[in-house]
Amino acid sequence: MNTREKIIQALEAAKGEYVSGESLAEEFGLSRNAVWKGINELKKDGYPIESVRNKGYMLPGDSDMISKAGIALCLEKERHSRSLSVMLDNLHVYDELDSTNIQARRELLLDGFDIVHKTVIIAKTQSSGRGHRGSLFDSPDGGIYLSMILDPDKLRGTSPVTRTMADIVTAVLEDQYGIKAVKKKDNSIYMGKEKICGILTEAVSDLETGIYSCFIVGIGIRADILRNVSESKPSRNRVIASLMKGFAKI
Repeated sequence: MNTREKIIQALEAAKGEYVSGESLAEEFGLSRNAVWKGINELKKDGYPIESVRNKGYMLPGDSDMISKAGIALCLEKERHSRSLSVMLDNLHVYDELDSTNIQARRELLLDGFDIVHKTVIIAKTQSSGRGHRGSLFDSPDGGIYLSMILDPDKLRGTSPVTRTMADIVTAVLEDQYGIKAVKKKDNSIYMGKEKICGILTEAVSDLETGIYSCFIVGIGIRADILRNVSESKPSRNRVIASLMKGFAKI
C-alpha cells in the first residue's frame, strides 16, 4: 500500500476515535510532515477527517467513503483466501468514471486482452452509467458502481453469469441492509416498487471466431436509498467486501 492507503486504513480501523500523527508516523515509518500532507490530500478529496491539536486525526463513525484500503480492512479475516487476495490485488477504485464497464474495456486494451479473472473496477460516481438497451443508468454520489471482468474458461458451474451475479447481489443486500429484495426477470433487483440495483452483462468476443474471450458484468446499487432504510447502516466498503466474498465463489 502507498502512504495514502496506509493512512486511510489506519483511520478506518479506528473510525470514531482519534489517532495521533506521531503514532501514524511511527507505524508507517513516515515523517510527521508526510502524515500531515497525506491527511490534507485526503481532506481535499472529500474525506471528512477531523483534526484536533494534541489528539490527532479522526474519521467520524458515520463516514462512508469507498476506498481500496477500507475494503481490504473489511476482508482482513479473509486474507487466507487465494481468490480474494487476487481480487484485492486487481481492485481499482476511481473517484469518477464515464462507466465502469467502459473502463473495464480500457483495462483489457491496456493489458493486450490478457484477462485477469475477477478484476474489479469501482467508481464513486459515473457520468455515463449504462443500462439495458443503451439506456443511461443514473449514478449519483452515494451509490455503489462496479464492474467485474470474468474469464469464461475459469467460471464454475453452468448457470448464466448474470443470474449468478444477481443471486449473489440479492443475498448480500438482504443480509447487509436487512431488507426483502426481489429479483426481476431482467435480473434487476427491487425493494418493493423501488429499483435498487441494475445489472448489465456484456460479452467481449473474437471477431473472427465469435468465441467469447471474457464477460464484463456491471452492477449499480442505490446504496444511498438502502442506507436510509437500514437500521444497521453498513458502510459501502463493507457491502463491497461482502459482494467480493460472494464473487470469489464463482
